Amino acid sequence: MWRWEDQDQIVLWIWIGIGLFFLTTLFVTLLVINYLKSIKKNKQKVSKLVRNTQKEYRDNMLLWQEQDRERLAEELHDNIISQLNIIRLNINDKRPEDLNHDLKKSMQLIRELSHNLTPPDLDEIELEDLIADYLDQINKNVEVIFRHMTIRTAISNPVKLNLFRIVQELIANILKHAEATRVDVSLRISLNYLILTIEDNGCGFIIEKHSGGIGLRNIQSRAQKIKAIYKLKTQPQKGTKFIACLALQ
Repeated sequence: MWRWEDQDQIVLWIWIGIGLFFLTTLFVTLLVINYLKSIKKNKQKVSKLVRNTQKEYRDNMLLWQEQDRERLAEELHDNIISQLNIIRLNINDKRPEDLNHDLKKSMQLIRELSHNLTPPDLDEIELEDLIADYLDQINKNVEVIFRHMTIRTAISNPVKLNLFRIVQELIANILKHAEATRVDVSLRISLNYLILTIEDNGCGFIIEKHSGGIGLRNIQSRAQKIKAIYKLKTQPQKGTKFIACLALQ
């Protein structure tokens, strides 16, 4: 037989169910709101990080461009213009064959400068071949020994380009300042690591006195860009040795 006490109990359970449903809905709503807020906050962080990265990249590009312009102006002034000026001053005193030799030397300097500024076709050439072709050009001025032990592995174009520019920078400094008669270049590429070594028997220098130079700044910037670890060892009258190591994986 139906009793009022059973009806009251059913009503009570209904209200309890409604209350639990309300609390559950409120809890889920709060979770969704917090989740949406976190997504928005993460998007803002990612957007800010992207903007900062883009700004840093633009700043670095401008810095490298200014350094390249400064280096180009220095090369033009110290090498090519000086050489042409000597030719102009001595044009009446020198024999034709001597003038012809000086002009060829100036033309060679211009070709080398043009080669240094022109980006190579990185997709069509391996790093060791790129370095070998460059070293063949300067082998007339100093004895160059190039040793390479490589395993065919994928090397990105940015790594190729920056390592090649580092080689150019170091060789240019050796030819210009080191008074070296021999340069040893070694390239080792394994599946996981790349090691580049450049050593000369020149006069060396005190690093602290040249740390702010364009060449060393360029080397540091390019090494940082490809996350390479490098060390430069040198002392007066004891030559210079450069070692760079880069993880490929």
